[in-house]
Amino acid sequence: MSNVLVLKSSILATYSQSNQLADFFVEQWSNAHGGDTITVRDLAAQPIPVLDGELVGALRPSDAPLTPRQQEALALSDELIAELQANDVIVIAAPMYNFNIPTQLKNYFDLVARAGVTFRYTENGPEGLVKNKRAVILTSRG
Repeated sequence: MSNVLVLKSSILATYSQSNQLADFFVEQWSNAHGGDTITVRDLAAQPIPVLDGELVGALRPSDAPLTPRQQEALALSDELIAELQANDVIVIAAPMYNFNIPTQLKNYFDLVARAGVTFRYTENGPEGLVKNKRAVILTSRG
């Protein structure tokens, strides 16, 4: 039995080709692996804050007191990382907007990429700490 996390990032809801791909993936995976748990996180419907000068202070280790906004961002970051770690398969459904990924997906990456938590710096460069995951990328472009 596996736990599957599906990240949708299109702003176009049901009109989105990448969201339709994600829905099809969920349907097919469920049919093939009936006992697996699938969690769908729609990053457009459940927006993640944009990383800015204030929020970056919450994601770096510090003894400084956090503002309420920083506390919320840190709690969300912890939640997203726990969700990521709890899943065996990570499915990223992403359209291409203006030759790039959607802002919603970039915001997600900004909150889960935390030094000392999901990666660390070594003498050989950065090393990922999120291990033994299978990634599936579903993408579309116009």
